[in-house]
Amino acid sequence: MRIHGYLAFIVGICVTVWVCMFVVDVQDRQTKEAFQRDTQKIARDTQVRLQTYFDMLLSIKGVFAVDDDVSRLEFSRYVRELDLKRRYPGFQAIQFVRRVPSSQLETYAARIRADDSLQSGGYPDYKIHPVSVRPEHYLIEYNEPMKGNENAFGLDLAALPPHYQALQLGKATGRVVATERITLVQDASGQPGFVARAPIYKRGASLLTEAERDAALVGFVAIVFRVNDLMSEVIDSPMLQHLYVSINDVGYARDGGNWQPSVDNLMFDSFGKVGSGQRLPPLPGLVAKIPLDVGERRWIMSFEGHQGERYGRDMMLITVIGIAGFIISALIGAQIMTLQRRRVLAQKLRVTADELRALQDSAIVGIGLFANGVIVRCNSGLEEMMGYKSGELAGRACSVLTSGLSDPFSNVGDGANMHFELELAGANGKKLWCMVNGRLLDPKDARKGCVWVIIDITERKQAEAALVDTKHGLERSLNELALQKANVELAHKDLSAVLLTLKQAQASLITSEKMASLGALVAGIAHELNTPIGNSLLTATALSDMCKEFERQLGEGGIKRSALDIHLKDARMACSIITNSLTRAADLIHSFKQVAVDQTSDKRRAFNLYGVVHDTLATYSAQLRRANCEVKISMPETVNFISYPGSVGQVLSNLIQNALMHAFEGRDHGLLTISVAEVDEHTVELRFADDGIGMNARTLHQIYDPFFTTKMGQGGSGLGMNIVYNLVTGILRGTIQIDSEPGKGTMVTLTLPRKVPAKEELSEHDLLHAQ
Repeated sequence: MRIHGYLAFIVGICVTVWVCMFVVDVQDRQTKEAFQRDTQKIARDTQVRLQTYFDMLLSIKGVFAVDDDVSRLEFSRYVRELDLKRRYPGFQAIQFVRRVPSSQLETYAARIRADDSLQSGGYPDYKIHPVSVRPEHYLIEYNEPMKGNENAFGLDLAALPPHYQALQLGKATGRVVATERITLVQDASGQPGFVARAPIYKRGASLLTEAERDAALVGFVAIVFRVNDLMSEVIDSPMLQHLYVSINDVGYARDGGNWQPSVDNLMFDSFGKVGSGQRLPPLPGLVAKIPLDVGERRWIMSFEGHQGERYGRDMMLITVIGIAGFIISALIGAQIMTLQRRRVLAQKLRVTADELRALQDSAIVGIGLFANGVIVRCNSGLEEMMGYKSGELAGRACSVLTSGLSDPFSNVGDGANMHFELELAGANGKKLWCMVNGRLLDPKDARKGCVWVIIDITERKQAEAALVDTKHGLERSLNELALQKANVELAHKDLSAVLLTLKQAQASLITSEKMASLGALVAGIAHELNTPIGNSLLTATALSDMCKEFERQLGEGGIKRSALDIHLKDARMACSIITNSLTRAADLIHSFKQVAVDQTSDKRRAFNLYGVVHDTLATYSAQLRRANCEVKISMPETVNFISYPGSVGQVLSNLIQNALMHAFEGRDHGLLTISVAEVDEHTVELRFADDGIGMNARTLHQIYDPFFTTKMGQGGSGLGMNIVYNLVTGILRGTIQIDSEPGKGTMVTLTLPRKVPAKEELSEHDLLHAQ
């Protein structure tokens, strides 16, 4: 008795463990999704912030596009008006770098020292540093703000390889270019930084080629960044308590950006900004790398999520689920053991529960809470029943269910159940008859609302209305059914007679088609024989004339030896031409006789497949030559059959005619390929292919249908492929398959047995199929 209770308890424990594992999996999945959203947001915000600064850099470049000679005072005023410190924090300085040839270096330095447009007395202590000897120099001329960035004033970037490489790339491409990780000369803290620069060219100069851009270059405008300050504006400080963010510069994007992340190219690491202590290990699956393209360079943003409130598991929830599952399993086990003691009652309750469950599953039931004339909430069954989308009914007036009429749901009683039938209106105006059951949530306070259960009984109402009509019409339907049955039997007899007539007509048409095909062969052979016989007749006439001329010369008193040799040579040539022409004609006649005899007699005999193919192609040589169609044959000469050569030749003839009529339409040449391969010792596969226009799916589907043709009224009968199918699957006892696509040609694959039993050996079913 207790075994069922124990089993229920064990199953409950298993389900509880599964639910706990499922909750853990859901929490892990939600954690990964939150981590992915956080990393993508940080990467996107970083990209947007950098792009905003670069756009500001381009706006400063636009100032120089308007005026080639922007003074120090104008540059300073423009930068102050931008108010970048407040609006776009995170940068160290905005600079103008001028390109100065080595020959003009001293003149340039003197001009800078004497520039008092911004500072009274100029800059008498100005000097270029570091000192270097090179063809040209890139000197920081304007530096805003000057305070805190004095060390950068007069800096020669051409002497600093990272800066010089970025300048050369910017000059060549004309785009904004960033440097690699550098330590700013004006920053005593040693924090990593970088500089983004945009080239400035002479106004109106042509910039189509790299040489033109090099000749027109005036200098660069630049924004100097400290990466830590930049990222502090991008990443929310609370977010850094849950994940580590680091940025590595892995090189120029045009070079592939394939540097390995290391301490040397580390641009930013959030771990140094969040307190102190041991670095927490990343959680499984909470590691991501996102590439960013920053001023022609490739940055790799690395993210590691670690255990904490944002990315950790809620062990309290899992514990509660486990404890609750254990308690529920124990209660279910105890209840089952109790119920087992009342076996009869449990059986009745089980049957009743099954019936109620089946009733609920088969009916659409709407449940809603209505209060003060408003639908507070309802289930999806009510929305589906009334034709509303999910969430559309909640909050609306109850009158929408009655098309604005009086609200029947407001007539609540004193706590007793309410039950009545009511006609309601759906969202599309359709009327529904429903059975309505209601009960107050709180009998003492009707304002809390009433729960209504609404069941659609429209079909029942319609069935009741139609039941009477159905009962009266049933007898008439039975009489009509008997009459229709008699008519169907009569029609069946008529259709059987028509089918027999159609089969006879089809057999006659197939015979006519065969004779028409043979007639076409006769015409082709006659045309082909005309050439060798004409050549023979012409040569024989010429030979007769030569003999008469020889007799005349001989009668005139003698003939020279040279004339005799010439006469004999011409005679031998004429005999050779006559012999070759007549041999050609004899071969054609032999092939035609063999094909004609096989197709008309339709007798079973032993034959060589190569000979049948060769004879059939010989009879069509004229048509193939006129169509400029090349034929390639790939088959052994020792494939022997005991079958019906006439049917094989008829199949090949129909395939050749079909290809000449349909495959090469609109073309002046074509290629037919016939290949034979031995499948096994009893079966041979023959493939007939063309490189023509192919067939679409509709034509391929109907190709075996009698009288179906795409050349109706143009010489096509629609019986060619029907005859092929009947001959292959009937008399030859084989199979046929056609593969074709528009523009890719057609391939017909015939699988034929080497030995076919005689017709008298076939069963009655086989004979009917062969016919």
